[in-house]
Amino acid sequence: EEKWINYPLADLFKMKNTHSILQRDVVFSRGDIPYVTAATGNNGVMAYVRCPKEWLEDGNCIMIGGKTLTFTYQEQDFCSNDSHNIVLYLKDTAHAKKRVYLFIMSALKASFRNRYTWGHSISMNRIQKEYVCLPCRTRCSLPDFEWMERFIARWEEMFLGKLNNYLSREGLADAHLSEIEESAWKEHGSRPFADFCLSDLFG
Repeated sequence: EEKWINYPLADLFKMKNTHSILQRDVVFSRGDIPYVTAATGNNGVMAYVRCPKEWLEDGNCIMIGGKTLTFTYQEQDFCSNDSHNIVLYLKDTAHAKKRVYLFIMSALKASFRNRYTWGHSISMNRIQKEYVCLPCRTRCSLPDFEWMERFIARWEEMFLGKLNNYLSREGLADAHLSEIEESAWKEHGSRPFADFCLSDLFG
């Protein structure tokens, strides 16, 4: 059984506010850079745009919508619409992996959702004083990132197993995307796993 400890976020993460890139300043046609907002749908991605390198935030991070308290995992470099948004990068780069971020993102969401609102929003000053409860290695009291990664991998396997069973039951196991669907998939990207309700892991 895992032991759980409250870790200061400032010890685990490098944190920064995103740039504030206004919609009027980005080129929305034929771009491949995610333009990420604090919206809840589509992993926060409003569109794919063209923008200069100096506007970019590094990917492989958690982005928190400062005003709306939305949590998304951003896999690739992106630009953001609001400087109130906060990005978190694990200091332990060896464990800065997608599944680890998804686990921590869910823990943060469960911890913050009843304490921050539009009128009392998360901010850089506030988040630097926050903690997150995570499983730890019993001998050294460090976060057990390997356990988190395995947990999410098992959860994914279970979810995909249920999805495959459903498709088989409905006679859709051999279904293929139409040309229009395939084009839309390539243009807008697949729905990231982070957009599923991982908060269920924490109740």
